Amino acid sequence: MNEFTSHVQLIALYLLNGALALSYVIWENLTPIAVGIAFVTLGWRAPRPQRGWIAGSGGLAVLAAAFATPPVPVLLTVMAGVGLLAIHLDRFHPDTVRWRVMGSLALYAGAALAYLAYNYYLAGVDAAVWAEAIGGQGEAQATLAQGRAFLTTLATWGLWLILPLGYLSLLVQGLLAHPPVGGRPEATIAQVRTRGR
Repeated sequence: MNEFTSHVQLIALYLLNGALALSYVIWENLTPIAVGIAFVTLGWRAPRPQRGWIAGSGGLAVLAAAFATPPVPVLLTVMAGVGLLAIHLDRFHPDTVRWRVMGSLALYAGAALAYLAYNYYLAGVDAAVWAEAIGGQGEAQATLAQGRAFLTTLATWGLWLILPLGYLSLLVQGLLAHPPVGGRPEATIAQVRTRGR
């Protein structure tokens, strides 16, 4: 094997390893990337006053998609995709639907990040410090465990079911507020005024 062939094989090996490493990083960060793309798409046709809000909400959503515990990142990605579909389907008020989508996704991302921060806070709480205030080590551990279980249950129901279903119902209600039409609102108004003639 000559020197040229060994260099070509070495370069091919580096390129293949680089492509594999890049595909692994993309796969591991697929939900934050998808949420980021969704928010870029949201901001692309948004009115200028909404763009700053969309950028800030997008940053919050990308952070939630990157750091929240599963299934929150997947739910956030699905919610963003459904929101883009709702904006595309709405013929009457796409800017209003866009604003609802952005606000709802920001609320969901904020709730997910608040729950994540709460978990980090609880991980650092020392039961011995609480024991002095409550009256004993056993009582402090029981109180902390009960509080954790209660808030974990609330967060699980809220982040996995209540907020996503509320978001979906908000979008469906917005889409069903007007009958489906084939054209733009101007065409519908003209058809109603002329009674189809």
